[in-house]
Amino acid sequence: MSSSREADLALRRQRLLARSAALRASLAEQSVLLETPLAVADRVHAGARWIVRHRDWVAGGAIVVLVMRPRRAWRLLRSGWWVWRRARRAQAWLSAAGLMAPAGAPPRQV
Repeated sequence: MSSSREADLALRRQRLLARSAALRASLAEQSVLLETPLAVADRVHAGARWIVRHRDWVAGGAIVVLVMRPRRAWRLLRSGWWVWRRARRAQAWLSAAGLMAPAGAPPRQV
């Protein structure tokens, strides 16, 4: 009986390994679709980090625009405020859905 049980376990192990390999291959094929959106997200994140690191330059540019064309600057500011609010709302929704870490949370270790 023992050898029969061992043979069954070995067969089951082989099937599981084959299934795992097939699932990994399928995941690799499907992840190709995410390359472009993730690349865009990486660029947006890098731009946001640049803005945070260079706040003085951004503020100086905003002042120059405000002095040069106040009406257009106010419209741009309103649009930016709207985008920022929507981004915060999306971030809250994504973190509630478990798809994104909450704001201010330390990065995950991989």
